[in-house]
Amino acid sequence: MSEERAAGVGHPDLRGKRVLVTGASGFLGANLCRTLLHAGASVHAAVRPSSELFRLGDVTYEVKIHAFDLCDREAVHRAVVNVRPTFVFHAAAHTAVHHQANVASEAADTVTATAQLLDAVAAVGCERLVHVGSSLEYGPADRPHREDDALRPSTLRGATKAAATLLVLQQAREGTVAAVVVRPFSIYGLWEPDCRLVPSAIRAAFTGEVLPLTKPGLRRDFVFVEDVCEACLCAALKDGVVGEAINLGTGRQTSNEELVALVERVTGLTVKVAVGAFSARVSDRGFWAADTGKAERLLGWVAGHSLTDGLEKTVGWFVRRTASGAGE
Repeated sequence: MSEERAAGVGHPDLRGKRVLVTGASGFLGANLCRTLLHAGASVHAAVRPSSELFRLGDVTYEVKIHAFDLCDREAVHRAVVNVRPTFVFHAAAHTAVHHQANVASEAADTVTATAQLLDAVAAVGCERLVHVGSSLEYGPADRPHREDDALRPSTLRGATKAAATLLVLQQAREGTVAAVVVRPFSIYGLWEPDCRLVPSAIRAAFTGEVLPLTKPGLRRDFVFVEDVCEACLCAALKDGVVGEAINLGTGRQTSNEELVALVERVTGLTVKVAVGAFSARVSDRGFWAADTGKAERLLGWVAGHSLTDGLEKTVGWFVRRTASGAGE
């Protein structure tokens, strides 16, 4: 069993249970699969037919892979009927990078796919569906985002995630599917895509390459992927959460330049930066944090890793992966 698996042993109710994870080849999905395996669940991984499975490399013999398109109604129904999961974790997301966003494809991959999954689960049944939303569903704010804030997304991804969230919550409140929405903020950690800030900063520390950085003052609420996985398991098992949307974050903000400084501290190396060389995106803000009160109240969950703790684990994993010659 790999040491790169997140803890999940605190959930005996998952032992032997059949679970379906969509988007299982992605960053969060692959970590979820590992967490669920560690909890003793029987894991079924839903992936695109074209997906690369490197994130699941050392656990592919323990998970059952189902390759199909979530927009294909018949394929989705067939998979759900075959698996008959007790729990479904819907972590699938559109894979195109920011500048390649296309309205039709993003809406299909996020909204249509979610609708097809909801229909299939409603027909077959499951104890709980955990839908992974996004903090991008929110709009600008000058205080921590609360779950009852109006959804005012400024990006296409945020808009499609908000639409999918509303579908899930409507079905849950109607009683069609026992679903809950978790809304993570800025997830980082093991298996994160190379192009994102944390892996880019770690790589720059070890290679000496120059890291293009945004202008100072843009902030995010960084939350470690293992903590997000733990929260997803809590959302599957806790009573009184069906029909709810729940933020997953730390409630603490960190600017991009502060993040780089922490990477320097953890690695003991210097990161060369080109400040302002990376253009700010429309979603980048000077204030962005989660109100985490609902997660603590309903899930009994708070993020267990400080940013330093999470970066230390991530750097250690990066070093091991580099030394072994493994890559994406």
